[in-house]
Amino acid sequence: MPQAYEGHYDLPHSWARTALGVLHKYPNTHATHVVSLDVIDQQLQLDQRPNGNGGLLVRLERILGVRQGAPAWAVKLLGGDEETYVREVVMVDTAGQIVEMTSTNMSLSRYLLVKEYITYTPTSEQNRSTAFHQRARILAGGLPLSAMARKVEDWSKDRFASNAGKGEAGIAEVLKGLWDAGVSGELASRHLHEK
Repeated sequence: MPQAYEGHYDLPHSWARTALGVLHKYPNTHATHVVSLDVIDQQLQLDQRPNGNGGLLVRLERILGVRQGAPAWAVKLLGGDEETYVREVVMVDTAGQIVEMTSTNMSLSRYLLVKEYITYTPTSEQNRSTAFHQRARILAGGLPLSAMARKVEDWSKDRFASNAGKGEAGIAEVLKGLWDAGVSGELASRHLHEK
C-alpha cells in the first residue's frame, strides 16, 4: 500500500527572498546526505502566457547525488550503490509568486518510487512570510513479497520524514545566511520584483 507524507510550515521571509533561497539551498549543513548537485538545464524567460503579466519564469533542472545510509537488509535485497540519484525540477513564477518543485528518485525506481511536490507561496498580502507545502507519495513494487514492499515503504517514509525536518532547518539556515548579510541581500531581492 503506498505511503503518503505531508508537511507544512511558514518561513519568516518574503516570497522573493525565499525563492532566491530555494535556488541556493545546497549545500547546507543540514543536508549532508546530498553529496553532489549537477544542473542539467536552466531557463529564464519573460512570461508571455495569455493570462501572464510579464513576470519572469525560471526553470531549473538538477540531479542530486544522495547518500541515505540505507539499512543493510535493503542493500542486500535491492542491490545498488551507496549513492543514489534524484531528479529535481524547480519552476519559479515571479508574477504568480509561486515556486513549484518536483522530485523523483532515479535510482532503484523499479523497486521504490518516491515522488515529491513542494510549493512556496506568500502567506498574505503583506508578503512578509512564505508558506511551504510538501506532499510525497512512496510506492514500493517489483519485490517478491508484499511484506517486503511494506517494510521498504515504511522505512522510506520514516527516512523521508527525517529528511523533511532537515530540509526545513536547511532552508532556514540558507535564508539566514543570504538575508542577514544586509545590503547585498536587498539588491538580489529586487531582481524578483519584491513588493
